[in-house]
Amino acid sequence: MLDLVWLIPTLPLAGAAVNLFGGRRLGTRAGWLGSALVAGGFAVAVAVLLDLLSLPVEEREHVVHLFDWIAAGSFSVDVAFLVDPLSMTMALVVTGVGASIHVYAIGYMEHDARVGTFFAYLNLFVAFMLVLVLADNYLLLYLGWEGVGLCSYLLIGFWYERPLASSAAKKAFVTTRIGDAAMLIGIVLIFLHFGSLDFADVLVDPEAAPGFARPTGYPYTVIALLLLAGAVGKSAQLPLHVWLPDAMEGPTPVSALIHAATMVTAGVYLIVRSHVLFELSGIALTAVLVIGLLGAIYAALASIGQFDIKRALAYSTMSQIGFMFFAAGMRFYAGAMLLLVCHAFYKALLFLTAGNVLHGLHDETDMRRMGGLRAQMPVSAIWFAIGALSLAGIPPLAGFFAKDHIVAFASTSARDLAWVLASVGAFLSALYISRPLFLTFFGARRAEAPAHEAPRLMHAPLAVLATLSVVAGAVLGLTAEGRLATFLEPVVGAAEHGAGAVSEGLLVAISVVLAVAAVALAFWVWASGRVDWQAFPERQPELAGWLSNAFYLNALYAWLVQHPGKGLGRTLTVVDDRVIDRAVNEVGEDVGKASELAPVIQRGFVRGYALAFLLGAVALLLILGLRS
Repeated sequence: MLDLVWLIPTLPLAGAAVNLFGGRRLGTRAGWLGSALVAGGFAVAVAVLLDLLSLPVEEREHVVHLFDWIAAGSFSVDVAFLVDPLSMTMALVVTGVGASIHVYAIGYMEHDARVGTFFAYLNLFVAFMLVLVLADNYLLLYLGWEGVGLCSYLLIGFWYERPLASSAAKKAFVTTRIGDAAMLIGIVLIFLHFGSLDFADVLVDPEAAPGFARPTGYPYTVIALLLLAGAVGKSAQLPLHVWLPDAMEGPTPVSALIHAATMVTAGVYLIVRSHVLFELSGIALTAVLVIGLLGAIYAALASIGQFDIKRALAYSTMSQIGFMFFAAGMRFYAGAMLLLVCHAFYKALLFLTAGNVLHGLHDETDMRRMGGLRAQMPVSAIWFAIGALSLAGIPPLAGFFAKDHIVAFASTSARDLAWVLASVGAFLSALYISRPLFLTFFGARRAEAPAHEAPRLMHAPLAVLATLSVVAGAVLGLTAEGRLATFLEPVVGAAEHGAGAVSEGLLVAISVVLAVAAVALAFWVWASGRVDWQAFPERQPELAGWLSNAFYLNALYAWLVQHPGKGLGRTLTVVDDRVIDRAVNEVGEDVGKASELAPVIQRGFVRGYALAFLLGAVALLLILGLRS
């Protein structure tokens, strides 16, 4: 089955082609086709995984060569897929969570006139993400990387008739291009110094291969930082994060796919896959840690200030990805991947349940007009509560086994300051995710509009995701033999725990106490009725403004980039109108005036042409005679 790995991305790619060209004829059946093909990709991934597990641990790496792609002199790149524990972990997450989102989207988008096109884009998104995670070399990875960016543009701006949606799509495309350009330069440098882009030639651990001759004078830090720039853009980390909250203008299934299983996890995968280069740099690995930690805290505070339920969840995604970066920066790659997997389950659950709320409230997103919905949407309230408590780190849910172990690892790795800051971030995580839970489903109803539950079809994938959000952490826990950490060890190595000031068990207990305290505080503020939280913006307008506007970084970027860009555009417009256009117009006018002389010379009389020919011949003979 290992050689059939190419079927995993090919099935959703086929769905994209069929739905793109025949979606109108299929109608709502386009959703079923797209969902079935992504589910088929998941089934193939499971079969490939079982085949991989049957091999000895040291042989769990298999390359499937499909065809030669580029051959120019010494530069050659093949289309080949890599089957190893890391690629298969990502493939299972992408296809499994992606299939659930596809099924949910059947009910969510059933009344849309362009449902076939929507599922074509959704299938294409999954296909490119699978190419990214299964690629055997950096150039094929970059093809999937750019394909994901293209699909995000198409899906965020799917309702392009809405100005905010089209603007958000352009913002996402342009912002991520900054990181993508840097990443492409890094890939070029990799080839220049290694002579290859294949992972097998570049990502060689010197300790595992002592005879390997690594190039000398090699700028590991430069390449690692360039790759990090690409990861920061795709994973929406500081300072290239501004596209992520605006991406909520797309349909809710798109938000779930981007935030849970595909685009924002690409940067984490790139860092973990390229960890050898980052470790050889050292500086780049520290940059990963700092960016992740700052992003986790910044996004947590920004999420607390949002009243749009989808934007609050968007900032929570940025915060959770920050924790993944933080873990990777500590060389705790198994922890980063465990959080990635668990986050895919509970974040997809949260976004899709938010879609239920929007569906039941006729696209209302403002949590100030919600409240008390658990009486009218009891099933959705249960789903959202499971996802929120899992993210908060309440045991025994998945988030407890993922995020809190990362926080504890910081102290056992002799990073006490990082542990303190991460603990603050973990407390804020539980606070910001409990806030939408209580504002939406608890307290008094703050609007007169009736609400209703979503159709059963939309609840079926939520039940699956809720189950995984409960059991995934225990099943994939970090300490038991044969679970995710052990499975990934041939690729990322074993995590090195140090001796912290206190035991890891006590550190985990502290994280749990902080999570429970944050949930209790959120209930007291936003659901108990004892605190007038709606008056907070009036009492503390400056603080409320900083939080709701995410510390005004969008405004700062507008001042630094957007306004000067518009000014330059206006200047160039003046130059274009008054210089370039005028010059072109003058040429056209001169040609027109010259053409007015034609009737004087060209009168249409043959005898005139003959006389002119004769006079010309005589003049030519005279000139030749005089020169002789």
